[in-house]
Amino acid sequence: PGPIDAYLFSLIDEDAKSIDPGNFERHWGIFTYDGQPKYLLNLGTTNSGRLLPARGIQYQENKWCVMRPNARLDDPSVAASVSYACSLADCTKLGYGTSCGTLDGKGNISYAFNSYFQINNQLDEACKFPNLSMIVKTNPSQGTCRFDVMIQPYYGGADGRLPKQLGLVAAFALFLLTFL
Repeated sequence: PGPIDAYLFSLIDEDAKSIDPGNFERHWGIFTYDGQPKYLLNLGTTNSGRLLPARGIQYQENKWCVMRPNARLDDPSVAASVSYACSLADCTKLGYGTSCGTLDGKGNISYAFNSYFQINNQLDEACKFPNLSMIVKTNPSQGTCRFDVMIQPYYGGADGRLPKQLGLVAAFALFLLTFL
């Protein structure tokens, strides 16, 4: 009973964190990447007895990159495509005992493709795995395995432009470089 001393290692999951210590390293947060609470937890800061989610989150369009239904698991380009996607995205949820650890082969491949697609801000080019992938608007999530849709990228200012003062500093620096 009563308060306990605790150390909070990470507030939010970090998808780019090293997995050298293990796949779990990216998932230490008490909030997901988009500020949604992962646990029923009370840090004594609200009257609700639980963590509050981030507000005003703007997600990208509801679309996912998945393996084509007619693509074959034994296609020679599957292994290289999945390896490429996972080397540049986050496939740690596909491990044993994880939220996506029970997907079948096509589900694993779809998860890898979608992770790469989302990290690349849903660019059409990020879902062009040779004769293997396609973009869908139907959520492919299954059971506990959530196929994420990323949040809108942040470009530094409320309107996507550099702050006025920073623009002046850059112009002055360019002026100095031109005449020195």
